[in-house]
Amino acid sequence: MHFLHTLQVMEAGEGRRERRRVARRVAIRGAAVRLALERGGPDAVTVEEISEAADISPRTFFNYFTTKDQAFSIEPHQWTTEEIVAELRARPSTEPPALAMREVIKAMAHAADFAHLGEEWELLQELYRRHPELFSRMNLDQVDTTMAALAAEIAKRIGPPRSEGLYPAMLVGAAFAALQVAENRGRVDPRPLDALIDEAFQLLVQGL
Repeated sequence: MHFLHTLQVMEAGEGRRERRRVARRVAIRGAAVRLALERGGPDAVTVEEISEAADISPRTFFNYFTTKDQAFSIEPHQWTTEEIVAELRARPSTEPPALAMREVIKAMAHAADFAHLGEEWELLQELYRRHPELFSRMNLDQVDTTMAALAAEIAKRIGPPRSEGLYPAMLVGAAFAALQVAENRGRVDPRPLDALIDEAFQLLVQGL
């Protein structure tokens, strides 16, 4: 019993630390976006200015973002490909592929900054409307790599003959689309993000 209590306390502590880290990252991103909107774009803002606005040091900035551009990113996840694939591998082998991908998408959504941005999300969208060239800076190759790796993992789980066709790639592509739709819907729908993802996947499973 004492061990279980200690484990629960440790997990709670880790949860609080992660929430603080996410909050700090969101605050830095919010400061960066506001400055960029005021100054005429990300290129008119320096890491030092972002750090000052967020009340941190430039060194701390790089604890949260590897580059300045990453602070303006709207990429669909903040994990590495290996971490996302590991999340899928951790799902029970008997779980239907669509349900396994649903849970992976939920985990990604909770890890992504835009799940916590609130008002800052609208500001970020406005920044991209004013500066569409930012889309060209997104690491789309990384997204493609992640989707291909997930499709390969799905193929391993289901085996032939379905693994040899389009099913794995279609499932992963549909899952990422469901995440995007749920995130966009969440800006006007008060329901929790998980509920929106559940609805999106239910529609997918039903064949729309």
